[in-house]
Amino acid sequence: MRRISMVFLAAAVMSGCGGSGTDLTTPGTGLSATESAQLIARIQQIAPLHPELAWLADSVSVVLGAGTEPTTVDISTDLATGPFYAVALHRAFVRSTTSFATYDVIAFNDPANPTDFIIVDGWGSASGTTPPASVSGTFGAGTASSVVSAHFFHVSGNTVAAWRATTGGATLAADTVGAACSQFQAAAGVTCAQASMRASFNVISAASDSSSSSSTKHATLGTSNVGGVLLTFDSSRG
Repeated sequence: MRRISMVFLAAAVMSGCGGSGTDLTTPGTGLSATESAQLIARIQQIAPLHPELAWLADSVSVVLGAGTEPTTVDISTDLATGPFYAVALHRAFVRSTTSFATYDVIAFNDPANPTDFIIVDGWGSASGTTPPASVSGTFGAGTASSVVSAHFFHVSGNTVAAWRATTGGATLAADTVGAACSQFQAAAGVTCAQASMRASFNVISAASDSSSSSSTKHATLGTSNVGGVLLTFDSSRG
């Protein structure tokens, strides 16, 4: 379901949220066009290692295209030295019987040359036409109505090292919803709005993908507001 949704999103939404942004080092601005392109290129490089993240480059394109200013986040981790920046994407799927929502926080280091990424995401469902407003859980212990996960990546040239969270947990929740995405070209049943997300996580241990490596990583983020967008897909009237 997630992959199908992102194909539709890319076709219907990516060209609809517009905003160029400027240098991230200037307060109140977003990434420059060069930084955005570099970030998306790196995400395209890392995502294939974890197939469940195949949607990631499309997601970041939508968020950056909406003019989102990445938020500086105080992540404590042994993956890399900070500072780290993050953007958030909240997708709400409104249906007549069972609705669901996905929450994604994409954190990265140096905007001019991002080499380290921490990606935390969650999915939750609820009966009726109101998607859940938050998701919380333990890594590796999903339920029928919710699941959370976390992924670590380090890029060195053409080589990418990857880790998956095995212990710890995360909480991701909808926060303030602002104005509609600028220049958004609405598709049937789809809306886009600027929105922040409350996020916290404690990755106690993330295991390496490499069978020849026993290295682990950890990361902690106290409750923080992360800027991003809310995409709502309403098929409840269909």
